Amino acid sequence: MLKKPTTVFVYLLGAYVLIQFLWWGYHLIDLTRASQHTDELITKRIVMIIGEGSVFLVLLLFGLWKIKRSIKKEIQMARQQNNFMLSVTHELKTPLAATKLYLQTIQKHQLSAEKQAELIQKALDESSRLETLVEQILTASRLEQQALPRLMTSISLKEFLTHLINIQEKRFNSSIRLNDFEDLQLETDPLIFTNILNNLIENGFKYGYTEKGLDLTVHKENDYVSIDVRDYGKGIPVEQQDLLFKKFNRLENEETRTTKGTGLGLFIARECARTLGGNLRLIKADGPGACFQIQMPYDN
Repeated sequence: MLKKPTTVFVYLLGAYVLIQFLWWGYHLIDLTRASQHTDELITKRIVMIIGEGSVFLVLLLFGLWKIKRSIKKEIQMARQQNNFMLSVTHELKTPLAATKLYLQTIQKHQLSAEKQAELIQKALDESSRLETLVEQILTASRLEQQALPRLMTSISLKEFLTHLINIQEKRFNSSIRLNDFEDLQLETDPLIFTNILNNLIENGFKYGYTEKGLDLTVHKENDYVSIDVRDYGKGIPVEQQDLLFKKFNRLENEETRTTKGTGLGLFIARECARTLGGNLRLIKADGPGACFQIQMPYDN
């Protein structure tokens, strides 16, 4: 990460070069006027100096602007990566510590078979959570390298969404409402499609959780099928919306955060949608909360 002294040094160096350029230009013009040449030749030389100097000045200012922009991007990326490392460290440490505690309890105490089975199940749940985290990181890497394989098949969208909703309602102990729509056969990769929806539903319950639960709305638009995932939380600040689908980005500071996550969910969801030939975007919600829309190609 670029430190503040480095940034200040670059700006001071740019200011010094600019001042020196203007000073040299002034002396060149002054020297030309003091020379024993005709007024016409003096005018031509002054015009030449000003013209070439102006081009150099524009290029210098453009270079300084590019350097400033590059520094800003580097600082932002470094901050996001730092947040990601803090997040991943926490996400890895928690299930590992919990699993170790459960196993040590079984090892050190004489427990009933029922209690042992309960602790073993908890340890397995923490292992699954750890496996999901590792899989997320691997998926993000494959998506960046465009190396995520697709196994396209035809699915019943209504049956698929109903099954997925039943699983997620049990997981989050809350309701997910699905609008009534005419069923259709969608050509997609079920695993990748599930990944998109799971990330959006999990995101909705993490950041927009209320007693109202979530709404899933399916509607057909020309050659696309749109699925809206709507929560009823506080919504997403305007200044954060451009960063939503960037890697490692989270709405909270990792050192003071209250929710779990790595900042990869929405990045993975959008890239997965693009891998299937569709898209994912944030749309304006009618009322409080946030609404994400998945657009998937549909061949009539």
